[in-house]
Amino acid sequence: MDDELMYRLIRYADLTAWPAFAAFGVQEEAIDRLLAGTAGLNPADVSGVRDGLAARVRADAAALLTERPVAAGLHRMALRPGERVVVVGDSISADRLSWARLLAELVPRVQRDASVEVLALSGRTSSEALALGPVLVSRMPTRVLVMLGSNDVRREGGTTGVRMVSAPETARNLRALRLLLETESGARVRFLVPPPVDPARVGATRELTGEWWDAADFPELVAVVRDVDPDAIDLSTVPVRPEFWEDDGLHPSPVGQVVLLRAVLSAM
Repeated sequence: MDDELMYRLIRYADLTAWPAFAAFGVQEEAIDRLLAGTAGLNPADVSGVRDGLAARVRADAAALLTERPVAAGLHRMALRPGERVVVVGDSISADRLSWARLLAELVPRVQRDASVEVLALSGRTSSEALALGPVLVSRMPTRVLVMLGSNDVRREGGTTGVRMVSAPETARNLRALRLLLETESGARVRFLVPPPVDPARVGATRELTGEWWDAADFPELVAVVRDVDPDAIDLSTVPVRPEFWEDDGLHPSPVGQVVLLRAVLSAM
């Protein structure tokens, strides 16, 4: 495996949010060994890449904290001592350079006794997120930020293009997740509308892997999330440039993730 492929694998393959691992609190060091053994990598190399990504997030967070709008957004969150924020999502949030990782680094710098836990998993649909419900409740969160749906509209099969989750199912799953969290843990739940995609690139993997996205499905997803939560933070309208995305036109680049973080804090 070349260095670039290893980097991308580790950047997006955070398995701490896999329900079985999350339930038992499996530590990243053990997951590094598992990932290394599965992919034929050196565990030390896996840990080194992970540590490098974490160092980049710390540096980026320190720079962002000097921006007045970012600092103001963090203070508007009115974080209390003991505040526990949990982020639920897919690869857009699981990305080790994501807006959620940046938020997790920034929050304790504003309120030392507050924390953010990122329980996001690449490929997760809203249906699969419900299986994480007991784990989420066990964390006793005070606030939960949920960004799901991009994998609900994922399509499987180069010819058939079967959609993973229908729009009514997505709406039902998001409402059920909110009901579970608000009732069982008393947390305040806020949804985030997934960011825009590049329509010219998101379908490029259709013939290569049979797993792809149709840009025409996203307006319906946006409408579903807005209907479930009229106060949702709408990231589908953030201004974007070509450098906002990675090459797949779906995942935000590090530049795009900073754009999302700024938008989230502005909406807070």
